[in-house]
Amino acid sequence: MVTVELDIFSGRPNPRWTLSEREARQLTERIRADPSQLLPMDSDTGGLGYRGFIVRAEDTGMADDWKRLGLPSMVRLGGAFQPEAAESSRFLLHTAESARLDLKDPGPVLAQAEATIIDSRNVQGLVTICYPNAQTSDTDFSFWNGASYQPYNNCYNFASNYRTNTFAQPGRAAGSMYTSIDCAAVGAAAVRDGWLTACRSDANYNVCLVIWPGYDYHWYRLCLNNHWCHKPGGTAARNYDNSGFLITNPETCNRGGYTIFCGYYNGFGVVVS
Repeated sequence: MVTVELDIFSGRPNPRWTLSEREARQLTERIRADPSQLLPMDSDTGGLGYRGFIVRAEDTGMADDWKRLGLPSMVRLGGAFQPEAAESSRFLLHTAESARLDLKDPGPVLAQAEATIIDSRNVQGLVTICYPNAQTSDTDFSFWNGASYQPYNNCYNFASNYRTNTFAQPGRAAGSMYTSIDCAAVGAAAVRDGWLTACRSDANYNVCLVIWPGYDYHWYRLCLNNHWCHKPGGTAARNYDNSGFLITNPETCNRGGYTIFCGYYNGFGVVVS
């Protein structure tokens, strides 16, 4: 059994939950790929608010696996000063979405943690572009802009490169949609559909999520010539931002009211609905 503690509170006990067997195996693979993500328990990982995770391997099998990797049974991962662990931190944070946390409303707590994870990565200029990078044209949007399907497909359809004519919603294909408009909830719903916070070995659509706080979400996808493209609602797909400039960096382009940049996701052949 692997338990995760989100180190975020000062006066109250921190939220804790148990990973599923599948999640525990995925975490072990991430650690095996880069053991330097883990930190000693006495590491400085932040002050008030998000300070990363405390991970405990409490059953014999998992503890033995970690011992073979030269790891103790209780370690820290992530924090305000560890951008290199951002993807694994987001993975752990998303596992909390399906857990029963001892919180009346976990949404704002998880959103605060996600925002700090993203800030730590952006400060270091870390942009996750996965290879092999599957790309479509940055100028030919005829697949999206025909009269019989343009009004019925949105930004999430475009990000997935999957036309459904249903105005696809994160989590709907998986049977569990988002319940609030924030990075943690919408991102976790996308992960349930099959999007990843780590690279695939075969092919990757590189996409990113932004939020209009409390109201809406939006997705961009990396296309040819290092241009990021998107499809605002039922309007035409395009390669330019609100100022009319080609999008080379979705973090800094003019996004109007979508002021929160949540982060990057990767996938290929993700089915949405």
